[in-house]
Amino acid sequence: MIGLLNSKDKYTNLAFILSDQSDVTVKVAEYDRNRNFKIKKQFTGSLIELFYNVKEQADRLNDVSAIINTKTFVRNEVVSYPGASLREMILNAFIHADYFIRSNIEVEFFEDKCKITSPGGIFNASMEEIMKGTQTYRNHKLVNIFDKLGLIENFGTGIPRTLDAYKDYDKKPIFEATDNFFYVTLPNLNFDINDQINDQINNFDLDILRIIKQNPGIKVMQIQAKLLEKNIEASADQIRNSIKRKISSYIEHRGSKKTGGYFIKK
Repeated sequence: MIGLLNSKDKYTNLAFILSDQSDVTVKVAEYDRNRNFKIKKQFTGSLIELFYNVKEQADRLNDVSAIINTKTFVRNEVVSYPGASLREMILNAFIHADYFIRSNIEVEFFEDKCKITSPGGIFNASMEEIMKGTQTYRNHKLVNIFDKLGLIENFGTGIPRTLDAYKDYDKKPIFEATDNFFYVTLPNLNFDINDQINDQINNFDLDILRIIKQNPGIKVMQIQAKLLEKNIEASADQIRNSIKRKISSYIEHRGSKKTGGYFIKK
């Protein structure tokens, strides 16, 4: 039995929170640097539909930025919350929450972090055991349903996978628990690197940067010819537009308009 009916064929609390009549509420918010709301949403209803709605909103707030390597001019994309960390911790909040506590699951996005709060502390385990992937079940029938739906692996891998997503970074997730609440703080990998980020630069712009790096002093018409060698057709105006609007912070023009050319800035 999956636990939707009791021995008297009456619907259980599990059936209620999985139904459209459920009064479970999950809050999602995004704040600016002064902690004013940029986004404030509440989702109510079936727990499964809730999860999909919350995950969709969280995915929209999981920004991807581009860091330009100024030595190779390769565009490296950085996700604010890497790997499966955001999904796993939202799932963790859903399946391990204590739904008898009159509170809400909250997913809050600050400039430097995402904080996920769920009602219910650690169930029958220590923090050390949980961090190692030990499984305990406050809502074992709910876990089984999410497992059958293919939403979880049911192997206690959520926290280890989240830690693994951050293993190559200095910033690390923080896990905290009280008797009544569990808190997860995921650091935003894109915080404090805005000076390196240029989302507007595309592969065409990077090709021009690489050509200038390989051919110091090159002119626009010569850049156009080099691009054509790469089977990239571009007008002189497109190249000038890229130079003026996109990559001007990386390059400089030296010499006169007639005889000068473009160089990578030192």
